[in-house]
Amino acid sequence: MTSHPAVAVALACFGPALSCGNGAPDPARYPARSVGCAVRTYPAEAPVAVDDLGVVSSTCRGGENCERMLLDEACRRGADVVWGLAENSLTATRLVGHAAHTARAREGARPRGCDVRVFADAPPMSTENIGPVSAFCSESDSREVCLRELQDQVCTLGGDVLWQVEGPARETSSNGPGQRMHGRAAHTK
Repeated sequence: MTSHPAVAVALACFGPALSCGNGAPDPARYPARSVGCAVRTYPAEAPVAVDDLGVVSSTCRGGENCERMLLDEACRRGADVVWGLAENSLTATRLVGHAAHTARAREGARPRGCDVRVFADAPPMSTENIGPVSAFCSESDSREVCLRELQDQVCTLGGDVLWQVEGPARETSSNGPGQRMHGRAAHTK
């Protein structure tokens, strides 16, 4: 076999991209989601089947919510999962994660306005946990309006239960001042 240094260098540089893809999202299959969308996070590899959408990162300056910035970048790629967060140090000013989209959520997404049961604490029935959800609302929005947005985040993940609801609490983001509510999405078994 004849050795070709130029071919070897090209394969070394471009081979991984050719064999594994570049991680670029397919906008037709995974359209961009709005800033503040619901994203499940995992410290290590995602324990659910996912389609990888590539690496996302965010660089933080003082006073910003670095993790939310990272999740918003994943939302722009159409992701509903970010995994590998434990690879970041606790004091990192640049966070990196792997954006992905679950097959279950893609098939089970429900329309905004779907029926979602809300519980202040753990739901009294058996559920499958989907993960945390968050809604960023205008300062002038009522608690009910912000809660409906939080419920809509549960709908987009295919859930029908919202529990451990917190807020709204005042927050300033890159979109300006507002209020944020948090909760956990689940699906009734």
